[in-house]
Order: sequence, then structure tokens, then C-alpha cells
Amino acid sequence: MSQKSEPRRISFTVGDAEIGALEWPCEPGAPVLLAVHGITANAWTYGPVAEFINGAMRVVSVDLRGRGASSSAPAPYGIRRHAQDIAAVITQITGEIGGGPVVVSGHSMGTYVALLCAEHHPELISEMILVDGAVSLPLPPGRDPQAQLDQVLGPSLARLRQTWESPDAYRQMWESHPAFASGISPAVERYIMDDLITCPEGYRSKVHEPAVRQDGAELLLDEKVRTSLERQTHPITMIRAELGILAGPIPFIPAEQMALYPQHTWITIPGSNHYDVLMGEAGARATAMAAMRAAGLD
Repeated sequence: MSQKSEPRRISFTVGDAEIGALEWPCEPGAPVLLAVHGITANAWTYGPVAEFINGAMRVVSVDLRGRGASSSAPAPYGIRRHAQDIAAVITQITGEIGGGPVVVSGHSMGTYVALLCAEHHPELISEMILVDGAVSLPLPPGRDPQAQLDQVLGPSLARLRQTWESPDAYRQMWESHPAFASGISPAVERYIMDDLITCPEGYRSKVHEPAVRQDGAELLLDEKVRTSLERQTHPITMIRAELGILAGPIPFIPAEQMALYPQHTWITIPGSNHYDVLMGEAGARATAMAAMRAAGLD
């Protein structure tokens, strides 16, 4: 991996909200990569990707409403609202550089945000690199969406209600997570520590649970959100993990799903799970290389 460079904190005024972001140093006039994280994540998930890009692109990784530096941004939440926020952020960025679309990458829930933004504002996005998401999530007939959400995101939702006596205790919790069985890298530690905020009991996650529940309900029930990939005809680079959210054998995107979308370029990262497909070395490198190819830097 390239020599580490420190990003700076920036923000974008979007209506009544301040949307926070990280921006990594870049070469003058570099093309833009706008990055969108997952449902309980934050902007630091794209830190490893930015390190591989190493200034060849202007990497701007946003904190969505209810997360990270945007944790206090007001409701409503939801995939549609996030897509509107992303469109406003891109518009401000392109205004600074004199116009032109940008490359967008999304991970997990961020893939649906990117797709919906591209559908409504195709002039803002030139290419997309979508990481372990975008396919329609199944909801069994008659199943309550919140119960389904609890099943899929059970450990993540439980984390939002817990408190820890110290940052080290929080780190130890993550060390026991099956997805990080190989260890906590410095990049993952930055992601973990940025998620913490002080509270009377010690420390808790910054992520706002009502935002997660609203977003999750739309992923399961909103037909336009669920089927956004089916309406996307422009070729996309799709990067998928071989394993699932908890590093189990069932991946987030089953292998048979790839055959349903032959117009897209599929890249499977061997041995990866839903987390390290983006934050691990192999996945971060693949995402970075795809972004640079999309920007004409190959």
C-alpha cells in the first residue's frame, strides 16, 4: 500500500444539514471520486482505497445523515434522502472545478444511494464502482421488515444501543467480530475510533438507530430502491465478497446473481467478507484500480 496521507475534514451545506466528509490530498486538477459508505459505517471505510489511489484522484468520502460527522443532521433519512444529499454534494464539488461529472463508489447501502442518485441525476455521475451491494434484497412474504432488519443487522443494531467504558473496550469488541478474525489494521482502527462519541455511561456509537431503521426499511420495501440496479443500463464495475457479513459461507451477493446482470463487470475478491472486501488490502486495491480506470487514469 502507498505511503499514508492524512485527509482533512470538510463539510457541505445541504438544506438544513451539514454533511461531513473526508477529503484526501491529491494532484492539482485530479478527477474526483465521491465515496458513499454502508448502513452503520462512516467515511473512514474508504481510507484504504484513498491510500491506494495516492493522490491520483480527489477522494471525497461522505458521512451520510445519522452517521459520523453528519450524525446530528436532521431527519428525514432514507435512501432517497441520501441520494438527494449526494447529488447536492456532487453539484457543489463540480461547481468548484468548473463542471463535469464525477466517479462514484458505494459500499453496501451506499451502492443503492449511488444508483438512485445516478438515475435521477445522470449528468452528475460518469461511472460507478459498486462494492458488495446493489442487488435486490429478498423479503419473505408476510415477514415484518423490522424483524427482517433485526435478523440481517442484529449485531450491528445491538452495537448502537451499547455503551463501553473506554475506546479500548470498544476496539476489543471489534476484535472479536468474525469479519476481522485476521486482526484490526490501522485503517480499520481509524474507522472504529471515528465511530465513538462520549456519553454519561462512557462511550457509544455515533450512528443514529432511527436512521438505520428508516434506511433498512426502504432497502427491503421500497420497490424503486430495491430494483434500482435493474434499471441501470450503463455498465458498472461490481466488486463482490466471496463470504457474507459475518464471514459466513453465504455471500451478500450470491454467485447466481451475477448472471442476471451480464452487462456489468464483476470482480470477486477471494476469501473476502462484507467488510474487508472494501477495507482489506485486496478489495481496496481492486476498488482503487477500478476507480482510476473509470477516470481514465489506467
